[in-house]
Amino acid sequence: MSCARARRRAGFTVVETVIALTLVGLVVTKLALVMDEARRAHQQESLAMALEDQALELIDRIAFAVVGAAREKLTPGMEAPFPAHEIHYQISTGVEDGKSVWSAPEVIGLAGEGSIYWAENQGEADERLVVWANTVSQMLQNEVMNGLDDNGNDLADELGLAFVLDGRSVTIRLSLERTADDGKKIQASKETTVTCRN
Repeated sequence: MSCARARRRAGFTVVETVIALTLVGLVVTKLALVMDEARRAHQQESLAMALEDQALELIDRIAFAVVGAAREKLTPGMEAPFPAHEIHYQISTGVEDGKSVWSAPEVIGLAGEGSIYWAENQGEADERLVVWANTVSQMLQNEVMNGLDDNGNDLADELGLAFVLDGRSVTIRLSLERTADDGKKIQASKETTVTCRN
């Protein structure tokens, strides 16, 4: 009898094997789902950090360009609460014979599908044009094209790049946007106000 009992205990039954394989399969599936979720979260976080860095660098570049401009050389002349999606300006390059010397006309604006550009002598034969970014969102974060102030800043229907003139100050608002692999839209927004020095 002890010999028969030893034979019965020597291996796993088919039912025990199926249960063990099912449990292993569930654990592996759960682990794969957790790993995939962690990968997606990491990708979204990396994308968000890259957009934040790009937005900060871009708004600093725009602010640096505009801060040297003279208020009377800024156009359009629209002031708060009307935002503009481009700004034309000239920078003082010094004084000659008691008169200010101005740079060639420059413009920073929003073009086409999410591009911010800088141009000098726009529309002229010697025009220079540089695209600074192509990840600008269609509208500012939390803003919808509906004629209303959706994001609570007293302005309506602001595009992804918006300039507001208020006396000698220029407020610059910017939203960048990219889509992660899973289709989720990631946005980064920045705002700054500069005062024209000239």
